[in-house]
Amino acid sequence: MLVRDVTEARAMSERLSDQATHDALTGLINRRELLSRLSRLVDERTANSVDLLFIDLDRFKEINDSFGHAAGDEVLRVIGERLLVWSGERAHASRIGGDEFVVFLVDAPEGEAERVAHDVVMRMRERIETASVRASIRASVGLARYPDAAANADELLRNADAAMYHAKGLGGSRLWGFGKEDAQRLSHRLRLRADLENASATSQFELHYQPQLNLATGCIDGAEALLRWNHPQLGMLAPGDFLEVLLESPAYEATGEWLIHLALRQAAQWQRSGRTRFKVAVNLSAAMIQNSDLAALVSKAAETAGVCASVLDIEVTETAIVSDFLAASRSLAAVRKLGPTVSLDDFGTGYSSLSYLTQLPVDRIKIDKSFVQQLTVDETRRQARAMIEAMVAIARALGMETVAEGVENAEQLAFVRKLGCDAAQGYFIGRPVPAGGIHPYVKMQFGNLATRFSLPHDAATDSR
Repeated sequence: MLVRDVTEARAMSERLSDQATHDALTGLINRRELLSRLSRLVDERTANSVDLLFIDLDRFKEINDSFGHAAGDEVLRVIGERLLVWSGERAHASRIGGDEFVVFLVDAPEGEAERVAHDVVMRMRERIETASVRASIRASVGLARYPDAAANADELLRNADAAMYHAKGLGGSRLWGFGKEDAQRLSHRLRLRADLENASATSQFELHYQPQLNLATGCIDGAEALLRWNHPQLGMLAPGDFLEVLLESPAYEATGEWLIHLALRQAAQWQRSGRTRFKVAVNLSAAMIQNSDLAALVSKAAETAGVCASVLDIEVTETAIVSDFLAASRSLAAVRKLGPTVSLDDFGTGYSSLSYLTQLPVDRIKIDKSFVQQLTVDETRRQARAMIEAMVAIARALGMETVAEGVENAEQLAFVRKLGCDAAQGYFIGRPVPAGGIHPYVKMQFGNLATRFSLPHDAATDSR
């Protein structure tokens, strides 16, 4: 009896120990055990080198949204099993939460970690088939090496994480190794994150406006409000320099509200100067779009500014919408009841724009600048023209307007006008400038651009 009790107690102790150190879903070591092992290897200097791969599944939320969380768990379980096989005997695999995994190699020969990482990226694309889901998965992988790219365990994990985000920013499904430029970029991000705390309080943010041209009337009848950060030391920063850091900061909510209030105040000022209604577009993050209080915020801001809410155009990206489609749809539908329009930005670059388009409360689609710029490249001219014609046709069939982005010369303007776009914006029409540089309803003289640039007959035929 005593022997049985001791055996059962030992088995129970082993189960509890396993639960404390391993992920219940995949059986891989968990985050706590990962940090413990890295600390022994790196902080206590028991390893000469540690290569760490930070793996994040691309667009995994769509699996949960499409098939349910149970199916998502099945996919994660399969990924965990495959990682053990792919990474080999020398590597250790961990699931540290959600759809994030880590693989690390101890005292591996030079180049082995890169080989394993490339193998993970490529083999991750192998189709997964379970009882409840059939899907292809992609993954972004960041790689960092101790002691070359990190001095301690926390830094090693953080730098691999930063490299993974860089890989994801390049389009995903690829590997990025953390190097000197990444260290400088990370240091810059940390500085901006610290500086953000005072940016709003000291009025360092401001709005610049890029004019939008109505291609039917030839008049400037709207402008897109673009955020700028007038940094005390770094000068005027465009969104690409700081937006990612801002979106991760607690300061963003207040900044987003400020942006809506200021844009509507400026619209009211233009209206009081004797102009008729002049549209102002603002870009909002996923968090703001999905916020059920967005309609109340817009209503209050319009009332405070003394202007009709219909002067506002809210620009959203597909990425912001698909992260929580139902919440975004409800929020945008509530806003549209107040009068503002909704534009789908960067149209044509997402994976599922067409499938969502018919379900979204959208008034305009903004054709991504990549298509517009290909109009004047000989190798891509025909394909770009066909794509834009198709987008215009789809928009019209759904009762929507089209805006061509990134128009940089007169030839591109002639093309998008003749292809049936309703509006255009870009450096040729006007660069982003402070509000005083915008002149509402200034008329642009088109002239005979189609003849001037000898556009192909099918492009120069106005289909409207």
